Amino acid sequence: MDKSVFEKIHQLQINGFWFGAGRNRMTLSLLEKHDQELGSHMILDIGSSEGAFLDYLNNHHLKFKGIDIDENALEFCRERGYGDRIQYGDIREIPFQENSFDVATALDIVEHVDDDQKAMKEISRVLVKGGIALVIVPAYQWLWSRNDELYHHQRRYSKKAFVMLSSNSGFETGQWSHFNFFLFPLFVLATIFSKLFPGRIKNSTVLKPLPKPVNYLLKQIMYLESWMISRLGIRFPFGSSMIFVLKKIK
Repeated sequence: MDKSVFEKIHQLQINGFWFGAGRNRMTLSLLEKHDQELGSHMILDIGSSEGAFLDYLNNHHLKFKGIDIDENALEFCRERGYGDRIQYGDIREIPFQENSFDVATALDIVEHVDDDQKAMKEISRVLVKGGIALVIVPAYQWLWSRNDELYHHQRRYSKKAFVMLSSNSGFETGQWSHFNFFLFPLFVLATIFSKLFPGRIKNSTVLKPLPKPVNYLLKQIMYLESWMISRLGIRFPFGSSMIFVLKKIK
């Protein structure tokens, strides 16, 4: 993508974009829950894009490295001070040796690659035995919409399919849940609308900020789900996305 797109995404994120804020909080809460030594471990963030999650890790004084395949994203991150912690890297050929990391994150990345099995095996390869991978993927192939095409997704997942994918890559599934549970009816309605009126959705709305009261309300809903999943251990039975905490066992 053009570097100006990453600037727009960055501005959206620093203004508290509801989905990004909720996803980041949920990710870190689960990592802290499942890794008691997170503060001393090096985290690999796969597919760092414009660096919103890197900012979140940095603000919490955690150690990390990030990789991305988009040169404009890398340049944008370098200009923002992450030059020594961000580099080119493909999830299918992660540029680190085996057993290099205790923790890896892939937030809405695996669904973008053609060979997701190779991607998951690469995540496993760079983790130490017992290491943790936190992965977020979109749920339900029947929820496929024009936005999936605009985001260059290859697929959406069922829980069964992703657990099998992870197991074949040397992971066991620990905690997992759907999320965007409370907003799920809106996602279903939006999908139905996009299929009934395909010509009405020509461009992604991801870069268009919502009115502040709406964004605030959606962010609080995401924060509530984050707390329920990470602190109460609730496993929502459905939602537009799924989050998995995986442990490398092979």
